[in-house]
Amino acid sequence: MLMVWIGIGIAVAFVLLIVVRAMMGGEATPAPAQAPKPASKAPAAKAPAKATAKATVESKKDDDQEPEGTKVASVPPPAVGKGIVKDVAIEEQKMRASDKSGPDITIDVLEDDDPTGPIPLILVTGVGRTDPGRRRKHNEDAYLALPEHNLFVIADGMGGYAAGEVASALATEVISEAFKTSTFVGDADPSRPKRGDELVLSIQMANEAILTQARANEAQHGMGTTLVAIRFSPNKQRAYIAHVGDSRCYRIRGDQIQQMTIDHTLGAVGITGPAASKLSRAVGIADTVEVDLTIDHPHVGDLYLLCCDGLNKMVPDEIIRQVVAKDDDLDRAVNELVDTANERGGRDNITVILVRVEQPQL
Repeated sequence: MLMVWIGIGIAVAFVLLIVVRAMMGGEATPAPAQAPKPASKAPAAKAPAKATAKATVESKKDDDQEPEGTKVASVPPPAVGKGIVKDVAIEEQKMRASDKSGPDITIDVLEDDDPTGPIPLILVTGVGRTDPGRRRKHNEDAYLALPEHNLFVIADGMGGYAAGEVASALATEVISEAFKTSTFVGDADPSRPKRGDELVLSIQMANEAILTQARANEAQHGMGTTLVAIRFSPNKQRAYIAHVGDSRCYRIRGDQIQQMTIDHTLGAVGITGPAASKLSRAVGIADTVEVDLTIDHPHVGDLYLLCCDGLNKMVPDEIIRQVVAKDDDLDRAVNELVDTANERGGRDNITVILVRVEQPQL
C-alpha cells in the first residue's frame, strides 16, 4: 500500500513539474536575455550620425530658400480716414515755440502751394538703382524717375511668384501716366495742397489698377505693393512725400539723417512678436487705400533717400548717412548703398533713389 502512495506522489510531482516549466517558458519567451545585444552592434551606433547629417543638409536647404516676403495683416488696425497730412516745417516751428526760452515764433497754417514764384528756388537731381539681392530669385521692386516732373517713386511688390513684379510695375506705370498726361482721377481733397493731392490721387489710381488686375487673374489674387514717392516744387521750395507701407524716405541734412515716413506695420502701432513686421496698409489689396502725405521745406544741399526695406533692414541709418555723406557723386553713393546691403546679407530686393537739392543757376 505504501508503494502505491509513493507512486501516486511521484506522478503528481511529475505533472506539477511539467506545468510549472510550461508556465515559466511562456513568460520568458517575450524577453530573452540576448535581446539587447543588437543595440550594441556597430551599425546601430551609426544611426545618430546619419540623423545629424540629415539635419545639417536640411538646414543648408533652409538657408538656400528665399526668405519669406512681407505680408499684410489679415486684420489691420482701424482706418484713420484719408491719411495723415503733416507739414514738417510747421511741426518744427511748434516745437521751437514750445520752448519758452526762445524767441516768439509765428506758426503758419498749412498753406496751399499756389501761386508759386516766377523763378525756381531749388533744383533737384536724382539717381536710382534696383538689385535683386542675394537671396531672391526675382526682383519684385520697381522705381520711377521723372525729372521733368521732379517726381521719384519706389514700389516694393509682394504676392508671390511674378505677382509682386506685376503690382510694383503697374503702380509705377499708372503714376507715370497720370503725371505725363496731367490726369488725376478722383475727388480732390481741399485739406491737401494741390501738388500733394495730385500725388496722393495718382497712388489711389494705382491702387484701383492693381486691384482690378488681381481680380481678373486668379494667379495674381492678393498681390500688392508698398510705395514711397516724393514730388518737388522748385518754385515753391516744397517736397511732397507720400507713402503706403514700409518703404521709406530719409532726409540727410548736414550730419543728421531723419526718417520722414512712419512704417505702416503692426509693430509701429505697438504690436510685438512675430506679427510686428506685417503691414497694416499696402497698395492694391483693398478698394480704398490711405496715403500719408508729408510736406517738407528742402534746403540747398539736402539729400533725400527713397528705399525699400531691403536696404534699411540690412544697413543701419547711421551707416546710410556715412555712405551718402562721403561721396558727392550720386551714382557712386547709390551703388555703394546697394553693395553694402548685399555684403550684409542681401536678404531682399534692394532699391534706392538718391535726390540732391541744388542751387539753381540764374
